[in-house]
Amino acid sequence: MTNKTNSVEPSIECIEFSKDLYFFNLISCFSVSLCGSPVIFDKRIEMFLPPNQNLSFSGRFAPNKLMSPHSLRARADRGEINSSDHLVSCCIMLANTAYESVKQFNDGSEVFEFFRHIRNASSHLNTFQFIQKEPANPARWRNAVIDHHLKGENNPLCGHRCFGNFLGVSDILELLIDIEQIIVKQLASSKEMQT
Repeated sequence: MTNKTNSVEPSIECIEFSKDLYFFNLISCFSVSLCGSPVIFDKRIEMFLPPNQNLSFSGRFAPNKLMSPHSLRARADRGEINSSDHLVSCCIMLANTAYESVKQFNDGSEVFEFFRHIRNASSHLNTFQFIQKEPANPARWRNAVIDHHLKGENNPLCGHRCFGNFLGVSDILELLIDIEQIIVKQLASSKEMQT
């Protein structure tokens, strides 16, 4: 199971996803990106590479590509990229990939239905879009509700941003903890039925 522990600073809670479950690699990549991004967006943080050194990424069907942290910082300095958009993009990539990796466990619960709508908004460039019959079922996670009585464009979330408006960074992490717990219970129940 996922654990909540204290970081180096005892008053700060950390979330540690289990290596044995579904979201560990996704959360690890998400966390590295968020923790590493201040190097690009905050001039006060010293770069770890000299300006003339790049990072190399190999391809199997395309030639290697180089990325320059200094070029990214220059783009941030010019306002072409920013921390807020980076955070939102990381959240939508995480939500989309996480849902797709566990959708076979969708039990139709309000929490999984909520997760499905978050994934759909993520797939539509972080914007809630509902066809005529959607939201079709109750969708609730903790105190967050997606009203299933108002369909399509009549839904108050339709056309609005998901991350950065409706949900924040910590929300996707906590939602994945709750989804993981649903899956663990399903698997335990399935094992009990087999014995």
